[in-house]
Amino acid sequence: MSRAGRASRILQRAGDDRGSTIPLILGFFLIGLLMVAGAVMASDAFTQQRDLQSVCDGAAVAGANAIDGPAARTHELSATLPLAAVQAAVQNYLAADDGRAQVSVQAGLSADGSTVLADCRIRTQLAFAGLIGHRGGIEQHARSQAQGVVQ
Repeated sequence: MSRAGRASRILQRAGDDRGSTIPLILGFFLIGLLMVAGAVMASDAFTQQRDLQSVCDGAAVAGANAIDGPAARTHELSATLPLAAVQAAVQNYLAADDGRAQVSVQAGLSADGSTVLADCRIRTQLAFAGLIGHRGGIEQHARSQAQGVVQ
């Protein structure tokens, strides 16, 4: 066989694409899988945050319902702000449902004593969070306020 024949055969083998589509398909499959996992994590985080905000809003309303309207309206020095009653109402609201038991809520009152401020936190586990290194879950935070009925 001549030199030119061997050289053309070597060039044909070097330009052959057989077998290169399997790694390409596997690569695209991996990229697609990671995109689906990211979308699931994002929607899970959004849903968990929405649920936390709902619990926080409910806790603030429960605390606002515990405010003594006449005492808040008159601002008497002898009348104490009902912070203990507000915190007890918030804790009762959280204890009423097992789904709310993991939420940590710190309730406070505004300076005039008519608005309840709720600061809520929870550590949630997200689907596929181990892929990005959050095996212990993520900390989510929500704030809410509700004004008590002052008669």
